[in-house]
Amino acid sequence: MLTRRIWKDINLKVDFSYYEINDYVVSASDRDYINEAPWSRRKLNLEQVVKEGVELELNGHIFDPLSFYVSYAYTDWRYHGPHMAPYGDAAEKLDDRAKHRVNAGLRYNLFEKTLLLLDYKYQEKQIAYVCEEEPEGSDIWYCYDNPMAAYHVFDFGIEQTLFKEFGFIKDGVLKLYVNNLFDEKYENSRGYSMTDRTYGVALSFEF
Repeated sequence: MLTRRIWKDINLKVDFSYYEINDYVVSASDRDYINEAPWSRRKLNLEQVVKEGVELELNGHIFDPLSFYVSYAYTDWRYHGPHMAPYGDAAEKLDDRAKHRVNAGLRYNLFEKTLLLLDYKYQEKQIAYVCEEEPEGSDIWYCYDNPMAAYHVFDFGIEQTLFKEFGFIKDGVLKLYVNNLFDEKYENSRGYSMTDRTYGVALSFEF
């Protein structure tokens, strides 16, 4: 990991990673094997899989009331071994995971005790492979590919500090927020839609 101060309190972190994973086990059977012959739901040892990536993070103040953070992650899974055939599908699915992710945010002190928050997250498209037993306990499995589109999600909030100390209670903060501000349509790995635009109020404090 490399950490460096760029300017004033703006810091940069860079983390490179490279893993050679021995005895990496995946499902050897695709949907055809599972649906036609449940006994073939066996595992396959790919012996060695390579995972490599880089993570970048930058944070600090742009000017006194305004701070920011931004992070980027790239991850790549690779396998080119003896099991590319006949089980190449099992190995190639490693590469269908999202490679690029971004998180970012701004914090602005509108007043002494009032903080505005804007957060952003991005994930590129990927394909999730799901197998479900239907009905549960039946030993009948339904498998499917779930292509997931890339998504961009923004969250916005306002935090108001109510008090620093009140009796034995400390740091009382009231937060008003809107999650998924632009009502982005995206889904989880099983194909279910994630939460639409959501409004909320939260009160936090410490003892």
